[in-house]
Amino acid sequence: MTQSQDLTPGGIEPLTAELLRLCRQLDRAERPEDLANILTPIVDRSHGALHLIAQIFDVIATTCADFALQDPYANDLQDLCCDAYSELATHRDRFNGLDEQFRTFSPDVTRIPRGQRPVRPW
Repeated sequence: MTQSQDLTPGGIEPLTAELLRLCRQLDRAERPEDLANILTPIVDRSHGALHLIAQIFDVIATTCADFALQDPYANDLQDLCCDAYSELATHRDRFNGLDEQFRTFSPDVTRIPRGQRPVRPW
């Protein structure tokens, strides 16, 4: 990626705003199929957002190694980022196919809004 294509902090803010919009969209989903359609680009094991976020921490961990000779604290940050990558990769693997699981619901299943749900006895 060339420098002209690099994201600036201001360029990253729209990504977080879009993630917030995504959360709201998921919260408004009426049917399991709606959730499945939204989840597909998130949970895809090879190209999904969860995979890409895990990759970000892998790149950060690798980059920390370049700082370690000048500041040993970079080793601590590298370990932290390696742990983050590992945990996110575990979640990526665990949630792979979650979208398809939502597609197994009966087509007539719809969401019961929060205010109309029966109270659970537990």
